[in-house]
Amino acid sequence: MESIVFHIGVNSAFLSWEAVYRLFHRGGTLDLREIPSAVGGDASLRHGIILAKSILAKTYGIKTGQILSEAKQKCPNLMLVPPNYSQYEQCSEAFLDILREYTDVVEQYSVDEAFLDMTASCHLFGIPEETAVQIKDHIRDELGFTVNIGVSSNKLLAKMASDFHKPDMVHTLYPREIREKMWPLPVSELFFVGRATAKKLFDMSE
Repeated sequence: MESIVFHIGVNSAFLSWEAVYRLFHRGGTLDLREIPSAVGGDASLRHGIILAKSILAKTYGIKTGQILSEAKQKCPNLMLVPPNYSQYEQCSEAFLDILREYTDVVEQYSVDEAFLDMTASCHLFGIPEETAVQIKDHIRDELGFTVNIGVSSNKLLAKMASDFHKPDMVHTLYPREIREKMWPLPVSELFFVGRATAKKLFDMSE
């Protein structure tokens, strides 16, 4: 039997969790996910870095890890909000609790990511792609934030698949699909290939 592995990652986790908290627990009307916004350090003191950004903020060239002053130069109307780590821990636990409803083999990879071994339980819910959509929609409908899910036969390819087009999507990357889906990608998109390694590989290809 071929293994079935899901990688599930929350879309812009801290930003999404902050948006949901403000909308549903503080009675807010502004959705941070729909404007140029970011979770970062103390904007009033002008220090700290970007921890998470909205999709619109990304279009301005704002990146995770960027210092706040640089981010504000790129997008003067960027809305910055401070992190609320205790709230994010609660969101993470709620996220993981839903995943455990589908399999007892859940490997937390980070606060907002997990691998699920669905080999033994997927048949209870449908084919892998249908099951992934069920999980994705369950999280969105119950918790208010979206995830991407990658489906494959191993963790590496599942992780790669979940990083394809976002947000709120399910993608597959089985070994038989590598030539079609992975080969056209730039080497910088490979899992574990950081900026320094990508530069070395690009230099070697010239």
